Amino acid sequence: MTKPYCIIVTGRPGSGKTTLSKKLAGELHLPAISRDEVKEGYVVSTGSTHRDLPDETSWKATEAFFKATRLLLESMVSVVVEAAFQHKVWSIVIPEWIGLSRTRIVICEPEADICAKRHLERGLADPARERFHGDLRVSHFRESGEILGSSDYNPPSFDCPTLKVDTESDYNPSIENIIDWLNIEKPNQTSLTTPKATPPTS
Repeated sequence: MTKPYCIIVTGRPGSGKTTLSKKLAGELHLPAISRDEVKEGYVVSTGSTHRDLPDETSWKATEAFFKATRLLLESMVSVVVEAAFQHKVWSIVIPEWIGLSRTRIVICEPEADICAKRHLERGLADPARERFHGDLRVSHFRESGEILGSSDYNPPSFDCPTLKVDTESDYNPSIENIIDWLNIEKPNQTSLTTPKATPPTS
């Protein structure tokens, strides 16, 4: 039986995974699910802020992200998913997703210092993010003027096609080459040909 595609885009915070995932989803005409956006939806529902919510809030959002992805895959809907999880968290679901889908993992890998700088700049440019994510890097910079470095990142490693992408300036490999690598099955040209309209007879 044909399986849907599950394209997982991951990397450190600030690695460019959200931007890349949305570009791939647009090019491939697939829905995109962002774990951070799921978290924001949860916080909006509470009418509160990250800081005032219980510690398990982030995990509840993660569970919702996992459940939404599984529902789509079980319904034969291909999807692009994006999150900054390390191998340990991804290991909760990726083995199951491999059984449900044609899974591809794309790991965004600019230098760690570049990720930290981007993550800080994003938080400073969008103060509303603090309500949803309580970015420690932003609050630390405001208090000290110092940029917190990135912590160690252990990328997912599973028995499925995996591609590392340098997102430091542009994409290497390019978007076009990434899409070729994903090897998404397409209809043949004959089925894409629009039949000529037959003029009505009087």
